[in-house]
Amino acid sequence: MTRGGAGLAAPDQADRSAVGIDRPVERAPVFVCLRADGFTLIELLVSTAITLGLMATLFGLTSPAQGMFDAQPELSDMQQRLRAGVDALTKDLLMAQLPVMPYRVGRRNPDPALGIFFRPDTISVVSVPWQEEEIRSHTYYLRSDVAAGVFQLRHYDGAATDLPVVDHVVKLEFEYFGADQMRLDPSRLQDGPWYPDGGDANRFDADLLSIRRVRVVLRVQAARAALRGPAGVLFVHGGTAVSRERYLPDREIRFDVSPRNLNLAR
Repeated sequence: MTRGGAGLAAPDQADRSAVGIDRPVERAPVFVCLRADGFTLIELLVSTAITLGLMATLFGLTSPAQGMFDAQPELSDMQQRLRAGVDALTKDLLMAQLPVMPYRVGRRNPDPALGIFFRPDTISVVSVPWQEEEIRSHTYYLRSDVAAGVFQLRHYDGAATDLPVVDHVVKLEFEYFGADQMRLDPSRLQDGPWYPDGGDANRFDADLLSIRRVRVVLRVQAARAALRGPAGVLFVHGGTAVSRERYLPDREIRFDVSPRNLNLAR
């Protein structure tokens, strides 16, 4: 301290160095690497693999959705075809008179002329009693032409008109039931006795008069082969689809119709 002063003397340079004042702050070294030769081959391969993996994951997520969008319009069309087939068959079966015949009748190519009195995929009904002179008939049958790729539910009016009702129908079956609700065996419906007699061109098996209910099985397929997989349980006729995400299986419906005129006494 100074002799006449009241304060403390300022420390000299040695004292400032001793307590750390004015000592420069030490900082961690920073290294900056500047490369002029670009990326190595290994780095490029790794980055490419990562990019491809991300893209594959992205496409894997979008592919099922794309397949669903492709199949949705066709699914709606299949359901519409089923409705059209059910409506056509139900309308004429409900109004059927006796007999209901499991074969084709009419002026063109009638099955009885060929000795055929039962087909599992064919049904003929009449809209007026059989004894009437002018009989109007409706025949529904399955046309299955594998070579031409034509599969149709068709309607023949018994005269000259034979037109498709629904396309891409791959299965049509009819079963018949009596008043006791038991299924009538097909052999019983084609072995006689015959009405009115065995020599009549329009004869039919008398057991057909016992039919009271008809069961119909109708199945449609996707029109586009790209939406059908291999033939099997899901597809009657195979297609070209290789991914299950794009499969649109056949649609099948089973329904029963009880003709009103055949059940008046019940």
